[in-house]
Amino acid sequence: MDSNKPNIHFQIKLAGYHFDLSCFNDSTKRYCHGFLSEGDPDFKIILTNKDIEEEKENAKDGHLYGNAELTALYRKIADTIIEKDVIVFHGSAISIDGKGYLIAARSGVGKSTHAKYLQEALGERFHYINDDKPLIKKEEDGFLVYSSPWNGKERRGEDLSAPLCGILFLDRGEIPSCEKIQDPQTIYFRLLSQIYLPYDKGKKEKALKIADVIFKEIPFYQIKATLDISSAYKTIERITQHEA
Repeated sequence: MDSNKPNIHFQIKLAGYHFDLSCFNDSTKRYCHGFLSEGDPDFKIILTNKDIEEEKENAKDGHLYGNAELTALYRKIADTIIEKDVIVFHGSAISIDGKGYLIAARSGVGKSTHAKYLQEALGERFHYINDDKPLIKKEEDGFLVYSSPWNGKERRGEDLSAPLCGILFLDRGEIPSCEKIQDPQTIYFRLLSQIYLPYDKGKKEKALKIADVIFKEIPFYQIKATLDISSAYKTIERITQHEA
C-alpha cells in the first residue's frame, strides 16, 4: 500500500452539501461519524501528505485541531465550501427556541461556561449546534448556522441548523450585562477576528463580502459575564426581546 496516497474514503454532509473525502486515518472517519452520508457528492476532497505537513509547519506553539490531518481536512473543506457562500466561524453556535446565536470570546474568557449556563437556564429550549467551529451559510433571506464534526474538545453539538439571529461577543465583567453594540468599527473588527479567511485572494474576498452582509443584517451584542448563572439570565432577557 502506498503511504503517500489516502486509503480512507467516506462521505459527510455539511450545510446541505455532500463531500466525498479521502484521508489517511480511520480515526478521521470516526471523528466525523455523526455527519456520515450517502448520495451524489457536491465536492470531492483528497488530502495529501503535503497538506498535513503544511499544517504542522504553520501551527503556532504546536496548536492543531486534534491533529494535523483533522486541521488540514477542515481547511480544505472551508476553502471549498466558500464557493457556496458558506464560511467557518470560530465560536459556539447555539439554538434558543429554534433561533441561532453565535458566541465568541478570547481564549479563557468563559465562552463554553456561558453556553453551559444558558443550557441550564433554558432546559429543552436550548440546543448546542456546535461548540467551536460552526458554519454560516448565506441564503437569499438571511443566514443559517450549521454544525460540523469540528465541534470542540467536549464534542458539544448536534447535526442541526437554525436561522442566525444574533452574534454575542463575551468578555468578563464584575456586573452581568448584555447590550447591543452600536459602534460599527468594534463590530467589524471583532467579526473578522472570528471568521476563517482563506489564503487564496479570490476566496478571501468572497468571505469578506459575506462578512459585510452579516455586519449589515445581523444584530451584535456585548456580554459582560460573571462566572455564575446570573450572566446567562441577562443574556436571555436581552436577546429574546426580538430587537431588530
